[in-house]
Amino acid sequence: MNLVNGDCLIEMPNIPNNSIDLVFVDPPYNIGKAEWDKIDDYMGWCALWIVECSRVLKPNGAFWISHSKPLVLAQLSGMIKGRGLRNWITWDKLNGNPAIQAMGGPMIGATMMTSARSWQPMAEYLIYHADEGEWTSQCDKERGFIFEPLRAYLDGERKRADVPHRKVIEALGMRGHDSHFFSPVQWKLPLPNQYDAMRRLFNASGNEYLKREYEYLKREYEDLRAEFENLRCTFNNPGKMSSVWQIPPAKTSFHATPKPVELMRRIIESTSNEGDTVLDPMMGSGTTGVACINLKREFIGIELDEKYFDLAQKRIREINAQMRLDLDRKSL
Repeated sequence: MNLVNGDCLIEMPNIPNNSIDLVFVDPPYNIGKAEWDKIDDYMGWCALWIVECSRVLKPNGAFWISHSKPLVLAQLSGMIKGRGLRNWITWDKLNGNPAIQAMGGPMIGATMMTSARSWQPMAEYLIYHADEGEWTSQCDKERGFIFEPLRAYLDGERKRADVPHRKVIEALGMRGHDSHFFSPVQWKLPLPNQYDAMRRLFNASGNEYLKREYEYLKREYEDLRAEFENLRCTFNNPGKMSSVWQIPPAKTSFHATPKPVELMRRIIESTSNEGDTVLDPMMGSGTTGVACINLKREFIGIELDEKYFDLAQKRIREINAQMRLDLDRKSL
């Protein structure tokens, strides 16, 4: 846990290149919430910290930015070089919020809108950028060698069954992509339905080919590629969840624009692993650090405002102490 009271543009150069697994940035939105939320040449300033965040992130690291203005966030997304946009998240702060719903039930939205001429903004937005370029290029480079046992098995069975590529194309309806199953160039493992279709085609003559069950084939494939799996970007799929997140705002008054711990937990848990290092260069009241402690991640937090830094330090110190106390109780 490393907490720094200072300007992120001054402090981030002290962080080594490619050393961070996840960066989360909740910058001032430049909407005049306080003096720290009034920035001249806002986009120019954003470009500076985006460059630094990109430098310290690992090639497969996760880059998150939040903002209240979609057009501004789209511009920030365009500044992130070499890491594709994987998701645009809408944080719905109204629906699913028991406290607000209790004020007026389903009509609360209409109540808020009686004198307005546009819909009441009750959402913020997040972008998630990450890249698998190194993993993809490494797999393409080594594909013919790493997966040669599987490629040779598939192509050998095709040849034994005396089935030309053309017939595989027709059976799978793939317009030539079947060659990727048999050639060392851009080789890939068939999907289960494709494997079953090839098995039916090869066995049409009455002989038995492709005897190996798909689950064993897939297991061997995963074992062969495991050596390079660490080059992929992390995504711990949470299951049935869309890109619209219904999470209540933070209940505390720690900060003028606090993020709820649940929001940070979801981001950190899904796009990093235990032991990874998370950087929040504008940590505010320290919510990202609190989530990191709960999820067993290392944390680097930078905050310019001394008042908020002290608050973040206090929150993180308290949650650390509570975690140690809980561990001590469990060991008794």
